[in-house]
Amino acid sequence: MLTGLLALTLTASGRAQAPKQFRVGLLYFGDEGSARSGKSALLEGLRDLGYISGRNLSVEVRLARGDTARLPALADELIALKPDVLVAIEPEASLLRSKTTAIPIVLTASTDPVAAGLVQSLARPGTNVTGLAYRNDELLAKHIELLSELLPKLSRLALLNKVPLADSADARLTARFEKVARAAASARGLSLVVAQARDPEGVRQAFSHIEKEGAEALVVVPTGVTFQLRHDIVGHARRLRLPSISSLPAAWLEAGGLLNYGPNFVESYRYAATFVDRILRGQSPSTIPVEQPAKFELVVNLKSARELGIRVPQALLLRADRVIE
Repeated sequence: MLTGLLALTLTASGRAQAPKQFRVGLLYFGDEGSARSGKSALLEGLRDLGYISGRNLSVEVRLARGDTARLPALADELIALKPDVLVAIEPEASLLRSKTTAIPIVLTASTDPVAAGLVQSLARPGTNVTGLAYRNDELLAKHIELLSELLPKLSRLALLNKVPLADSADARLTARFEKVARAAASARGLSLVVAQARDPEGVRQAFSHIEKEGAEALVVVPTGVTFQLRHDIVGHARRLRLPSISSLPAAWLEAGGLLNYGPNFVESYRYAATFVDRILRGQSPSTIPVEQPAKFELVVNLKSARELGIRVPQALLLRADRVIE
């Protein structure tokens, strides 16, 4: 259990002194449903370290509910509360970082925080940002490999990404996803169809393009936007009988996605609590190395496979960390 500021102490007169109240701010692009599992995992991780909501911890959550335009005002709201730590994934963390270099920011997920300008290096961030990062763009090559194994006769696949924000960092990241996917597809003799969406109507138009181009499978780039639109994406993929893969959180599979390969996002939020703890104990985020997930999980949704009429190879099932029946 925690000691020092987090424990009840006695004043000179012997009276109990109330524990210090720490405040943590979370900024989400999505809604309550998409934020629930991450928030719960973070709170569990913090509770294990001695931080109890209502006793020595208060958590402020701001949800954009899928509306990018709301994020700046929500970021301002959180910063105005003067939290001890802010928590977010890379795009929202970049927004927060543009507004404060004083309040520590913990990343729960980031593709490349160095390229995003959030840290100077993974080993020594040198800024007010630290947390977790993994090369999400490089995972796309693994996604294409897994789809090729699932569908040996695959010749044409689609890549669905979000429409990039106007800022150059987001546009560069979107372009890099496409570049990596094209290289991976080309290496396997596959043609790549690229589509983007920012809302349900955009998803409909994207799948109209995907259908017209004759894609036979779908890779979904993991972003806050694609996660928020997961039900629309899975619905259109099911209509076109397209097997899909991503590294989005588990709710992607619950919505009907076929394959998932990537880090466990719930565990990432739980582990992010250790970064928050170190900062609350007084360590500067500039000196806390950014870490990468030690394990990536493969999950197969057999229920979706049956609906699509796809037989999942036994070799793939044996390698899966989890199979949804």
